[in-house]
Amino acid sequence: MLVIFGQWIMLFPHGQISFNKPINKSQKKVFIVLTCLELIFFAGLRSTNIGADTAIYLKALNYYKSLPHDKILNAKLIYPFDFEIGYFILTKICAFFSFSNAKFLFLIACLIYIPAFKFIYDYSENPFMSTMTYLAFGFFGYSLGIFRQMIAISICLMGFKYVLERKLYYYIIFILLAMTFHTTAIIMLPMYWLNKINLENKFYQILFVEATLFIFARKIVNVFIFLAPKYTGYVGGMYDIHGGSYTMLFILNVLFVLSYRCYMIDKTKFDEMSIKALVVAMYLQVVSYSMQLFGRIVPYYSIYMVLVIPCLIRAIFKKNVLVSRILLIILFLFIFYILTQGNANLNPYEFIV
Repeated sequence: MLVIFGQWIMLFPHGQISFNKPINKSQKKVFIVLTCLELIFFAGLRSTNIGADTAIYLKALNYYKSLPHDKILNAKLIYPFDFEIGYFILTKICAFFSFSNAKFLFLIACLIYIPAFKFIYDYSENPFMSTMTYLAFGFFGYSLGIFRQMIAISICLMGFKYVLERKLYYYIIFILLAMTFHTTAIIMLPMYWLNKINLENKFYQILFVEATLFIFARKIVNVFIFLAPKYTGYVGGMYDIHGGSYTMLFILNVLFVLSYRCYMIDKTKFDEMSIKALVVAMYLQVVSYSMQLFGRIVPYYSIYMVLVIPCLIRAIFKKNVLVSRILLIILFLFIFYILTQGNANLNPYEFIV
């Protein structure tokens, strides 16, 4: 994070590096490409013990590599490698071409970060702060182990343009494609209709719904499991855990309160769809306290904070002073620390041997 901050300042000393002025387009493009490549190499060169599920994904790759070459592409799903069809095909293709662990990790990194940073390039008013948000709030750390879901999230981000352009069929295609990597991507389908909800004068109603969800969260979970019996096996299992840290819920609520107030003051400068996505993330986070499994679908919507936070910074820090930059970097580092503290899958970070 500190390297990226220094890079933003040093590479473009004559460019617009402020939080509240238009950013030079060429500067924006160079920064996005450079940062994306850095994260791809950082993820691709990591040790195979970094990331929550990295080991199981690499075991799947090596299992299919161990099969006779002419049997790989026709191999069937087996437990515990019973992945969705899109990721399953990707794994078999990589096995067919004898990808090493490192090459496979590089490919996964490309599939995750290139769409994500294209999204930031297209819609963020400050790619530096969006990148810092992506890192500080755990999306990058999450991507180092949760391959299928993060690929699905990136595919959904690619489909966001069709939400704005009101092209439902194209958006559905992206959702279906994302679901071939992780079925939870279906949760993003309602995003298309969020534009029909008017945020104006809905502040207290939104918070009331959030409070109500605390009361009825388990009933909502039971209804979901009834409609999706595939997840019945999770009931009473390791993911059927009550409670958990309220740090992310607190962060989401603070971001919502601040962004909503700023939005009501100046609607033209705030992306209403991103604020609505934050609201959905709040609701999903509340439900996840009744069953931890639901916490896995929060990032589909919470990732839109990469658009909201730069807008907030511009609205709050009217003057682009050095002190504000330094304080923000310290704040982001602190958030990164409290969200990753004690995570043995990420800390200590090691490069591949």
